[in-house]
Amino acid sequence: MHQARITAHKGILVVELVPDQENGEGTPTNKLRNLATVIHDTGRHLGVSEEALVLLKMVKRGLDRIGDFAWFSSDDGTDHFAWLGGPKRLVNPASVAAARDYAILAHRVIPNQVPDGARMAIETNF
Repeated sequence: MHQARITAHKGILVVELVPDQENGEGTPTNKLRNLATVIHDTGRHLGVSEEALVLLKMVKRGLDRIGDFAWFSSDDGTDHFAWLGGPKRLVNPASVAAARDYAILAHRVIPNQVPDGARMAIETNF
């Protein structure tokens, strides 16, 4: 099982998949090659900083069932978060569209600790 965290730096979202440190489970993220990533049970497995939450609320909904981001509940009431792309992604919230059912759902609030590599990439490329 993996967990994810979303932080922000200079108006850019830093979305990253991290192995579950508590259970020592999960494939190392440098070996993952996915077109999209899904986190199940976001109340337990998704950490979002307050700075990132402000930006996530700015993401516009698209007209399709899929989008750059999707945050949805399944029939059993479990919340899920998905993003297009691999285990690490930098996102300008003004330039993406979420799934049409996108909503801010259950998550854990975390400190806005942006990885140094992401911080450097944002300052260089955005």
